[in-house]
Amino acid sequence: MNLKRAIGGFLLSFAFLLFFAYMISGVQWVFKNCFQSQSRDMFLGSVSVGVENVSLENAPTAGNATLNIVQPTPVSSSAPEINAKSAISVESNLKDINKIIFDKNSDTQLPIASLTKLMTAVIVLDNPGDSYDLSNTIVVDKAADSQDPMKQDVKLGDKMTIESFLDIMLVESSNKSAYALSEVIGEKNFVALMNQKAKDVGLENTVFIDPTGLSPEDVSTANDLAKLAEYILKNYPKIADISNVKEFFVPGFGNVENTDELLGEIPDIICSKTGFTTVAKGCLLLVTNNPKNNDYLINVILGADDRFSEMKKLISLSNAICNYGAQD
Repeated sequence: MNLKRAIGGFLLSFAFLLFFAYMISGVQWVFKNCFQSQSRDMFLGSVSVGVENVSLENAPTAGNATLNIVQPTPVSSSAPEINAKSAISVESNLKDINKIIFDKNSDTQLPIASLTKLMTAVIVLDNPGDSYDLSNTIVVDKAADSQDPMKQDVKLGDKMTIESFLDIMLVESSNKSAYALSEVIGEKNFVALMNQKAKDVGLENTVFIDPTGLSPEDVSTANDLAKLAEYILKNYPKIADISNVKEFFVPGFGNVENTDELLGEIPDIICSKTGFTTVAKGCLLLVTNNPKNNDYLINVILGADDRFSEMKKLISLSNAICNYGAQD
């Protein structure tokens, strides 16, 4: 009888110990997962940027290349929103991987103002023969001089090399320079080449009406512009090299200051282009180095009241997500 009681007591004690051990492991599992989830939310929530209307569709591609598209990283809903009509941030190695970091209405077709001049530069560099030998000189005529002027701009009768006009157009966003460049082969022919190039690159929602971006009918999407930026980085490094210069001197013209206020403030900018019209509002394309993964962050803002502050928020978000992912 005593033996039965002893055995029963032993079995009961053993069962209790098993149950106790199971409960402890369960509590540890719950605590660990809750803590990790809260830590990630707190990290992303602390970034002074926001996400709204995140879309996973139609990620950027480079021409006809097949790319490994990775979905955007979830972001805390407590973060402030990006106050622009459209925006996108893409991490790209310019080869076979594009990762959408942020997406807000990136397939919405909008006027792009002077971001148009990126394609203008592509067409100039695409036709280096007799027409666009960079050492050739051209003169600003009445049609070019009639374009909306910048603070310091070329003027009627100015004669400079094509390269000088290209530099002034990209850095100071000169409408007169853009138009003068198009006149070398005729504006209509030039714009036709712009639209054909857009099709060749795979910019499905992009239409150009003029070489300056002054028309509200010069339209594109943040998605398409990210594709164009990637195409430029791979094929026209000269455009990037010109666009990220804060200030330089042009013989026969004078000092030229970049319209991008973020140059010198944000590190590792390798390509930049501003745009603004009353209809388009503030537009900005900015590409930065991403040293964590040895690749690039392509950022586009369209339709912003303050394009520079919105771009800073977008870049902060992109860098924070990339750096957090690199630690995992």
